[in-house]
Amino acid sequence: MHAHDYRQRVQRRRLIAIAVYLVTSVLALLLIAGHGPWAGRVLFRVSESHGFNTGDVPVILLWAAAMACCAALWRDTR
Repeated sequence: MHAHDYRQRVQRRRLIAIAVYLVTSVLALLLIAGHGPWAGRVLFRVSESHGFNTGDVPVILLWAAAMACCAALWRDTR
């Protein structure tokens, strides 16, 4: 493999990692900011009308898993 091809592959992986990071973060933010019937009880109140609900826990956990995958993709330079 030529050095140029190698650099292109690494750059492409990093662009994919950035895209996944952005899309996942926006979707997580939309899910957490929403007020649906699945929100559950409030675990931590931020204001009178906003807080961290039980329904936010899986969103945060899945977001963290996606961020770990992005980090692995970013560091993978094979």
